[in-house]
Amino acid sequence: MGGSLHLTLSLLAVGDDMAEATARWILARATRSGDLKRTFTRLESAGSITIRSDRLIDQRLLRLTGGARHRLLGGADPEVEWRRGWDGIWRLVVFDVPETSTALRTRLRRRLREFRFGWLQNSVWIFPHPVDAFRQAVGELALVPESLAYFEARPVGGETPAALVNGAWDFPRIIENYAAYRRILRSRPDATTGTAAAWFRWLTAEHRAWLRIAHADPFLPLELQPPGYPGQLAWTERREALHAFVRRIEIRAGTKS
Repeated sequence: MGGSLHLTLSLLAVGDDMAEATARWILARATRSGDLKRTFTRLESAGSITIRSDRLIDQRLLRLTGGARHRLLGGADPEVEWRRGWDGIWRLVVFDVPETSTALRTRLRRRLREFRFGWLQNSVWIFPHPVDAFRQAVGELALVPESLAYFEARPVGGETPAALVNGAWDFPRIIENYAAYRRILRSRPDATTGTAAAWFRWLTAEHRAWLRIAHADPFLPLELQPPGYPGQLAWTERREALHAFVRRIEIRAGTKS
């Protein structure tokens, strides 16, 4: 059941309506499993899920909260990020932290990567969107203005957006990660005969592989994506793979038409 619950939460994170049937199937069995019921109680208390209980028990609706969905997706919603338009302005973060302040430099770089900035050169990082959220996040570092500065810029030396993207982000590695991830998607258990244990093992591998992608891919808007970028294709295939689990649940629950 633990694997089924985790798969259900992953479905909800992807945002597929088919997750509702799976969620109802899981919820209906929570009353017969003390461990599962306690798990739901803990998730709800932590603010990770909400459960609408104004319906019959087998019709209750399970929803992830925004924060939980954000975490399950690896810190960003790819579809939202891909749809964001680009205004043609690059945002630059330039810092000059002494080499002796190793811990501070490490924390700052970790934050930059967390917010998906691209490393252009030395201590210059770029991003295609406003950086207000990042500025708030690094407020805790207590850096003086001369140590960290923000700029909005357009290239004037003939540099193309494609050249800057390729220079700031390691897209060959990102594309390799996607290739490995898509192989995992294709290795999923059979929707009819796959066991719960097999699905759980697959989910574990799938989730780890997705997090590797999510931590490296800036999910750039369409006009900045390099040729051959497979992000949208892999996302579609992910939804199809999770659909296969829904079909397994429908078969097991005897609800498949």
